[in-house]
Amino acid sequence: MALRVNTNVAALNALRHLNRTEQALSTNLERLSSGRRLNKAADGPAALVISEQMKSQISSIDQAIRNTETSVSMVQTTEGALSEVSNMLINLRQLAVHGANEGANDEKMLQADQNEVENLLATMKRIAMTTQFGTQALLDGSRASTGVAVGDGLEFVSASELSKSSPSEGYKVNVTQVATRPLLVSTRSLTLQDVNPQNSITFVVNTGNRTTSIDLKENRTLWEQVDKIRRQAGKDGTPEAVERAGRTIQQLLAGELQAKLDDTGMDLEVFVYQPSEMLGVVLSDFDSLNDTLEEMRTQPGGLDELAGGNEVIVIRHRQFGSEPTFTITSNVAGFFRTDAPANSAVAAIPGRDVEGTIGGNPETGGGEVAIGKGQLLMGAPSTDIEGVAVRYTNTTEDELFRVFSTRENRDIGLYKQEKDNDFLVGESVDGYVHITQNALSFQIGPNQVQNSKFSLQSVNPEELARSVENESGFRSLNDITLLSADESGDAITVIDEAIGEVAMMRGDLGSFQRNTLEANLNNLRISKENLTASESQLADTDMAAEMSSLVKNQILLASGTAMLAQANQVPQSVMQLLNVGQ
Repeated sequence: MALRVNTNVAALNALRHLNRTEQALSTNLERLSSGRRLNKAADGPAALVISEQMKSQISSIDQAIRNTETSVSMVQTTEGALSEVSNMLINLRQLAVHGANEGANDEKMLQADQNEVENLLATMKRIAMTTQFGTQALLDGSRASTGVAVGDGLEFVSASELSKSSPSEGYKVNVTQVATRPLLVSTRSLTLQDVNPQNSITFVVNTGNRTTSIDLKENRTLWEQVDKIRRQAGKDGTPEAVERAGRTIQQLLAGELQAKLDDTGMDLEVFVYQPSEMLGVVLSDFDSLNDTLEEMRTQPGGLDELAGGNEVIVIRHRQFGSEPTFTITSNVAGFFRTDAPANSAVAAIPGRDVEGTIGGNPETGGGEVAIGKGQLLMGAPSTDIEGVAVRYTNTTEDELFRVFSTRENRDIGLYKQEKDNDFLVGESVDGYVHITQNALSFQIGPNQVQNSKFSLQSVNPEELARSVENESGFRSLNDITLLSADESGDAITVIDEAIGEVAMMRGDLGSFQRNTLEANLNNLRISKENLTASESQLADTDMAAEMSSLVKNQILLASGTAMLAQANQVPQSVMQLLNVGQ
């Protein structure tokens, strides 16, 4: 065995192992004391990168959770105010019902009701103007998606939180097809031959979900009128009397059918008029109605021909578009279609939806193709105009005018003017719609575009129930008065519309809270849980494994120290060699 004094290889080897054990022991102590496996980049460069990204995501999710919880609180504040408005509307309706009790009310009672109405409306306005979350106004209309339409026949209907604000000049609106309504026109007039004691006249109208019918003989009062007219015409015997009787009976029949349709709640209208096609007159040929009538006077028969028996019955749906439909069945063969046998259903001529574009440059073929439904032109999904809706009210339907014969000094019925599609939509741009986007934006996710928008409409009485037709001239909820039974009746209609609007707002708000905010909150909490678990697997210390490693390294440290001491004793044996000769 060689003995060397200058280099103690055994000691160096023991020292190297001891240093490595000390380093491992230091790592054990660091991990056990911090609870983290990744304390510095050298502990796991790739794992550290992933861990830091996850920590950033977890922190952002934490903030998104807090954002969503705050948003829920804001929605609850808004819904609470809307609930109070709903209660006030219910009180208003109760007052309106009381005001309609004309037989028991006097002026003082009505004035007391009106005073309470004004107080409730003032309170509603105050709620609309003062409901806030922090300093954010909620129900004054400042957080809504609003718009205005400019153009002949154009009306702004709505915009949603998805709609983008329009440029300064607005979105161009180009209508290429005007909406029409389903209708049926009789092929001829009713005659006295159609009405006789042996043969009644029956009509059955069906809209798919509702049906109504009339039978002349079943309505005793009406049948007596018809029979009297028929007998009187028979006594007179002149062609004019016969035609006049047929026209009168036809008008009575149309009136009875309209009453039945109204009683059944069917959205159809019935009228009688004389077509102007027999005189070859259309609106586009003349500048005014007077010009048109003057032209008719110069033709054979002129206006006097309108006094003949050529009136027809028109049944028309009140709603525009391709969805509404109806059929009519008559026991008079060929009355609504020449080839239709008696008691066979005849379908209405289908209506058409409006067609056109919104936005872009229609002159160069631009613009987003919009979706038509009736008279509504709506922005398509995933476009800048999504959620935008405008109504185009111009129609190709005939305009009906009462015509008065100065020669005979009597009303001779309705006169029709025609307008065609090209006449109405010939311009490349029919108008503009200006959109202002002020919807609330809620950052409910950890990343840039993970937000959700919601529009809060105004509940100011001046903005509620603005589209209700009524004879009292109430333009909004703010205008209602209860000073007469008629006004109270119209007020009930207006209040019902306002109740529906506020209820819809509450429903939308509740849906947003439940299906967007609270569902998102649950999802964020689950994501946080899963991300935290994943990050923990990467960066947290496995305490059991680390304790085992610590014990091992402590033993190795003690053993290594002892072995280093032993290795340092090896060169001492050289001294024994030096003492051999002594």
